[in-house]
Amino acid sequence: MKTTKTTLIATALLAALSITTAGAVAAQAPAAGADVAKHHGERHRGHGAPRGGDRIDAIARLDTDNDGRISRAEAQAGQQAWEARRQAHQAQRAERGDAERRPGRGEAGKRPQRDAGGPRPDKARGFDLVANFDAIDSNRDGALTRGELRAWHVAKSAERRAEGERRFDAKFREADLNSDGKLSRVEVTEKMPRLAQRFAWMDENGDGFLSKEEVRPSRPQR
Repeated sequence: MKTTKTTLIATALLAALSITTAGAVAAQAPAAGADVAKHHGERHRGHGAPRGGDRIDAIARLDTDNDGRISRAEAQAGQQAWEARRQAHQAQRAERGDAERRPGRGEAGKRPQRDAGGPRPDKARGFDLVANFDAIDSNRDGALTRGELRAWHVAKSAERRAEGERRFDAKFREADLNSDGKLSRVEVTEKMPRLAQRFAWMDENGDGFLSKEEVRPSRPQR
């Protein structure tokens, strides 16, 4: 009886070890086409990186010949892989829609489909490699390096912050009806109604007005 119990425990441990090893091998196995497609599908809108990762270094996946640079052809191939994955995903959703016919999703219960054309450039982030290839390629050698991508990203981030600040200033001035540089509860209720219920919370110094700094979003403009 004791021998049988020992044998069963050993068998279970061996099975668990086999599963763990197989999982580790599968996780390390190369999947170039799928990996590029997944990379472009995640936050594409311009070849974004997985959450928590470095967006620039994630783009290295497109460097399929491992020469340390991304050619125009590699950028285009990556975008095509993303487009193929997007269309496959749309087809799957359409199939599910046809099968389920769920209400509230447009005509015949289907979820409205986006335009079937190529991926739209991410104008907000300015990171569509194909559309912006020449602008990113600062030395005009026909390939994108890590340094060029970082410089482009920094420049576009600064542009976005400046544009966000301009929009914020314009909205604040529009709401500041008497141009005294601060917003009363009446002004907020009339011009920024979504903030009206949080007026007391945002009025940090309790003076009955909201300054520009108090109204400014706690999260940096993107």
